[in-house]
Amino acid sequence: MSLHYKYGLFLIFFLLEFISFGQEPTFVIEENPNEVIDSSFYREDQIYLGVSFVGLVSDQENFIAKGLSSHFQWGVVRDFPIVTSGQLAVGLGLGMGFDRYTTNLNRIEDTQGKGIYSLNTDVTASSLFFSMQSIELPISFRWRSSSPSDYAFWRVYGGVAFQWNYRMRAEIENVSLPVKRELNQLASTAHLSFGYNTWNFYLAYRLTPFFKTESISSQTLPINITPIKVGLIFYLL
Repeated sequence: MSLHYKYGLFLIFFLLEFISFGQEPTFVIEENPNEVIDSSFYREDQIYLGVSFVGLVSDQENFIAKGLSSHFQWGVVRDFPIVTSGQLAVGLGLGMGFDRYTTNLNRIEDTQGKGIYSLNTDVTASSLFFSMQSIELPISFRWRSSSPSDYAFWRVYGGVAFQWNYRMRAEIENVSLPVKRELNQLASTAHLSFGYNTWNFYLAYRLTPFFKTESISSQTLPINITPIKVGLIFYLL
């Protein structure tokens, strides 16, 4: 079994343990034994699933995001309320992300085996694909209009997600290219989600550079790519 599949299976089992804590409201019995009052900072622990289209922005005028670039994510969020109403909280998540970017870049190697990147302006030329699989740690500040008995509510969640891109590859004309050392394995992304109940809009903007400038050839085009993700994210209790 390959290493990246082992990482995926390990994360699935870890997430199941993470979910098992679930919603944990505590209750206080008042003088009337028939009256139960929720006195806790109730939690909104959630499973999330998201799919987004990705727009690739570059500092190079002739850069083109050819075809469809996409992002898929899933995971769980552990909720930590910070006010007694439970409507403000911090969320700590753990999940996985899958990205595929389509570009008009071309890559050759210099005499030291480092990548030399350039722009291919021929619209009929083959696209250079980047694909990444990552373990993600999203941290968010969360506002919602919920209550301990109301699970359909408005929400606005915003924060930063940290990614460890444990599998990175590039391909052109079905030929794999050795690019792992040329891309940043650790990354961070600012994200915002807002909506009602299960359906929510999702926006994300990568904060860290795509390429490791010290690992690519000095002859390369000084280019950077910034993925901007727009899509939907679903929160399931």
